[in-house]
Amino acid sequence: MSKIINLKTFLFLIVIALTVFTYKYLVSTKPEAKPLEVKEKKFYVNVISTKKENYTPTKDAYGKVVSNRTGDLRFGISGRIKYISESFLNGAFVSNGQILAKLDQRRYLLEVKKLKAQTEELKNQLDIRQRQVKRFKSMLSNKVISQNKYDNELILLSKNRSDYIKSKISLEKSKEDLADTVLKSEFNGRLFNVNINKGQFISGNEKVANIFSTDDLEVEFVVSAQVYSKGNDLIGKQIEVIWEGGSTSLKKISAIISRADSKTNEEDGGGKFYAKITNLKNQQEKIPVGTFVRVNFPQGEFKNVFKLPETSLYGDKIYIVEDGIAKKKKINLIYKGPGYILVTGNLTNKDLIVSTKMPEIFNKKKVIILTN
Repeated sequence: MSKIINLKTFLFLIVIALTVFTYKYLVSTKPEAKPLEVKEKKFYVNVISTKKENYTPTKDAYGKVVSNRTGDLRFGISGRIKYISESFLNGAFVSNGQILAKLDQRRYLLEVKKLKAQTEELKNQLDIRQRQVKRFKSMLSNKVISQNKYDNELILLSKNRSDYIKSKISLEKSKEDLADTVLKSEFNGRLFNVNINKGQFISGNEKVANIFSTDDLEVEFVVSAQVYSKGNDLIGKQIEVIWEGGSTSLKKISAIISRADSKTNEEDGGGKFYAKITNLKNQQEKIPVGTFVRVNFPQGEFKNVFKLPETSLYGDKIYIVEDGIAKKKKINLIYKGPGYILVTGNLTNKDLIVSTKMPEIFNKKKVIILTN
């Protein structure tokens, strides 16, 4: 029994010794702890430089080309179509005074000839009657004829004069009817809804075509209430009118805003502007009436301001880079356009302005410039 106890004691002491040895070995061989080096976060940004300039930003609206002078073409008298111009067609351009069609004139020529002869005859009769009255007046003063006979002669003179005036008026009316047998364009225009054929009999009030003036083309376009409320500032301004087919620009022309509509849109308070199309060399340069167009109009003039990308704006401030450090600067936002802003503030032409939109504040942080 004593041998067994001595063996157990011996093994216990060996375990204790091994444990102490292992502990001291591990402590002596453990690596020395080094303090972690905290690296400052850096931001990668794009920067731009800018300078003070005057800017006139523009905005898009949509409208259509119209003519402020349109009308019907009618002869005004009845008759049979005898002549039609080769230009009297849908879509044709016609000039002021151009003859488009004629009626058969024979009946109207005969009427003019008859009334002309009748008027000349009545004029001769009136001259004779006036001389007769003059003689009767002398005879009456010499008491050769009675007052009654002289008065009867005055009545005949009055009737003769009335017949002459009536005939003269009828002659003038007949001449107007003869002139109406020729249909002319009263201005430079373009035809549509043409409905006329040679030999066709038409009544006096029958419409044969429509016409609109090509010298009075306008663009009408609708703007928001904010823009319409400052309408006086836009009168006289030049705009760009773009005819587009899908994403393709087909034609561009200029126009001058001439007036605003007198009433607003009941739904949103906006209104309509009219811009006159001018200075086109020929008809083919014009955009057809009724075409829907995009209008690029000015939003006002801003002087001595800085133009920056919209991504530069952080609330009411921007960031500039000085010696690799981002520093904030407060600015005044003057105008916000599509993708850009106009601002004023304590900026210089040499400032490197951060144009990258960052998800966090990086004032007084180190930055690395990617592009300038």
